[in-house]
Amino acid sequence: MAGAKVTRNPSPYRPLPFHLLRLGQSISAIIVSSVVCFFVYYLLREYYKLPWTFIFLLAAALSTIVSLLVTSALYFFRTLPPKYNLINNAALSVLWVLGLSFMTWNLGWTLGHRCLIDNWKTEAGITVCRLYKSCTAFTVTGLLTTLLALLLDVTTYRTSTQLGKYNRMQGLDMKRSVPSIISAPVPQYDQLGSPRDANDTGDLGDRKPYRVQESIEVQHFGYSAPSEQTRYDPAHGAF
Repeated sequence: MAGAKVTRNPSPYRPLPFHLLRLGQSISAIIVSSVVCFFVYYLLREYYKLPWTFIFLLAAALSTIVSLLVTSALYFFRTLPPKYNLINNAALSVLWVLGLSFMTWNLGWTLGHRCLIDNWKTEAGITVCRLYKSCTAFTVTGLLTTLLALLLDVTTYRTSTQLGKYNRMQGLDMKRSVPSIISAPVPQYDQLGSPRDANDTGDLGDRKPYRVQESIEVQHFGYSAPSEQTRYDPAHGAF
């Protein structure tokens, strides 16, 4: 039918933890990418070489944003396979771990000091200190939410494989199997009431059709039925 609506398979994910974790991933990725892009802009304007810390952080944040957009489209319009999302979150976890490792290694001295005028001398220095700490905090949040999403993918994938796969055509297959049951061969019997092979077309020989040998008279409440009404007629199959 041209106007029939195509239904999608039900999602195996629990809605509440699934959307909460993805919300945490998206907020962390947006904030980290914004802060890193701010630093990258000023570094490139002053012709500085980009450090690997910013490269890994920017790769992790942008990859998370693109991944969330693609998987959201699959979730709402098709069906998001847990196996695909598991591989996706595993790759994102590696990027977040690399970014956080480089940040703590190269900027650990910044994280250990308070953002005061005595330490940074100028207001611009204090702003940079606060941006570094904000970027670190949301990098940790992005890593934790991605790892929890990965754990959710693993548990959902195991549950879906144990319960089996959703088969949208199961009802139609059952309907198609009904005619095969109805069209089963019906056993045939000869005129003597004995089972007869369907391929057996031989002569009955000396066997005679069943006939009431003696007439039967029925008397009930003074009524006497003629014997013709109690005689078996082979042509019509009735007495």
